[in-house]
Amino acid sequence: MASEKLSPIDQLIEEWGKLVGRVITSEEFRARGPGFEGNILSDNTLNRDVTQDGIRIFVNGEGDLNPLFRDPEYAKKTKYKCLIAPPNYLYTICYAQSPPDHGPVIPGIDGMYSGCEREWFRPVCEGDKFTYRVMCPAENIVKPSKYAGRKVLSYEKCDYYRQGGDLVAGYSSYEQWLDEKKAVAMNTLATTDLAKMPEYSEAELKEIYAAQDREEIRGANPRYWEDVKVGDELTPVVRGPVNDAELTAWHAAGHAHFISERLTRIMWEKMPPSQGWKGVNKWEFGQGFLKGQAGTEVPGNKISAAHPRQVIVGQQTEAWRYILLTNWMGDDGFLWKFSTQIRKMNMIGDTTWSKGKIINKYCDKGRYCVDIDVQSINQTGVVTVTGGATVILPSRDHGPVIYPEPYARVPFKA
Repeated sequence: MASEKLSPIDQLIEEWGKLVGRVITSEEFRARGPGFEGNILSDNTLNRDVTQDGIRIFVNGEGDLNPLFRDPEYAKKTKYKCLIAPPNYLYTICYAQSPPDHGPVIPGIDGMYSGCEREWFRPVCEGDKFTYRVMCPAENIVKPSKYAGRKVLSYEKCDYYRQGGDLVAGYSSYEQWLDEKKAVAMNTLATTDLAKMPEYSEAELKEIYAAQDREEIRGANPRYWEDVKVGDELTPVVRGPVNDAELTAWHAAGHAHFISERLTRIMWEKMPPSQGWKGVNKWEFGQGFLKGQAGTEVPGNKISAAHPRQVIVGQQTEAWRYILLTNWMGDDGFLWKFSTQIRKMNMIGDTTWSKGKIINKYCDKGRYCVDIDVQSINQTGVVTVTGGATVILPSRDHGPVIYPEPYARVPFKA
């Protein structure tokens, strides 16, 4: 067959191109059953429902201390009258990111999540049961790549339905797919500073941890639209240096009891000193990234010539941006829109400052909105992720948040 002579990228273009516009429902994903080769959904989906345990494990995995997501008694006193899930909890309900969701597995192809546009129309509440409809692929676009010659941007769309009826949220996102052998042959990353494991002085590490502890959770103190000014900056959310435990905490956030590096540090700092004992999960200053210590003994230092340091998944970097926004907006605010464009890789050893700045405020059909520019910046000052958000705030003069009107991205068949 002619297709056997095609390069991996050309095979992907040919095979996945046949499936553009395909719609798959949650029922169809789940009917595949566990063990469906290559499928990250089906019965392997981390959550189907929104539960206290699911939320608790999720916020532990991303290192979020917001009581709205952690404390049922606190949440009962808010306008929601129940525990609320962080907006990105819906990742654990459905995310159709890998083959065969977009198309058949193509040998020699490697991919990574690269960006999104997401919207919420209602809060995600404890007790909700979700179904979803995914269009994957929605579109495939071929572009040049400085890492592998060519890449395919494969787009998908999804709508989330609560209790089988109300449309709660939706997204459009894309992954980029590369020829792995070409990426290794071009060896682009190995010739850059990305190949070197970061090192930090004791003073730098102390400032990173101090910046983490300066996080400000607005909580029950309403942030009114009238009090926000264009140019205001949000208190940054800082995570890192990222180690293997932090990656594990994120990946396990939907099904196992792991907590983030930050929460481990806080726990151990509050415990009395223990002479000569090191527990399996004991937190130690610097985690191997002190100057003179960083090297091959640090987990994830090198996994291939194409990836000289282990890459942090894009959704984990996004999680810190969600925390930035929900910390700032308070219990009465509502995250309406969220977008990212991943420009540079975040890797093992990196530290990320998630920063936000108000760039616009306006009234949209009775909704009092602020637009926020959000940047993720690493320890070298490089912007790794761009994007923004729209938050609806309560108005001192006009009352509480008015939720957006839902609309579907994925059409139903006529």
